[in-house]
Amino acid sequence: MIDIYLDNLFGFFDKGGFVLYIVFGIALFLWTLLIERYIYISFEYKKYKNSLINELKEASFSEKFKEEIKKYLIEDSNIKLKSGLSFIKTLIIVCPLVGLLGTVTGMIEVFDVMAINGTSNVKSMANGVSMATIPTMAGMVVALSGILFEKKLELSIKYHTDKLYLEISKVL
Repeated sequence: MIDIYLDNLFGFFDKGGFVLYIVFGIALFLWTLLIERYIYISFEYKKYKNSLINELKEASFSEKFKEEIKKYLIEDSNIKLKSGLSFIKTLIIVCPLVGLLGTVTGMIEVFDVMAINGTSNVKSMANGVSMATIPTMAGMVVALSGILFEKKLELSIKYHTDKLYLEISKVL
């Protein structure tokens, strides 16, 4: 049963050409980074935030330094939360462009078939058109899904930063 699915998957990749493998690699990398950020925010950041609040409760600071300490801690936390976010955005931008590369290579395939066989071999031309459209579609799907989750990630980062600001303000 799994063999049938793998055959269909590899058939899909063969129809899309080599560029589809590149889109797939970018998608895997993108989703790995997105999942890592969500895991970090869900588990590691909460531990970091709790230890930070506990340390602040135990420490005593002069009044004139409290505001600067608060700014520093918020900025440090923000840097930890946004780590890798710019690379995620770059991968989202690159996906449709790599898909368009698939369009160009597919159209070159169509023109090669037309040059060799003329316009009478419609089946060979259809393979080239397929090779032209599948990577573009895949690049757009990866980019759109990446944008949705990246925006949700940004909102989550803003929420956690604002929440930390309030918690630090209560302690200091």
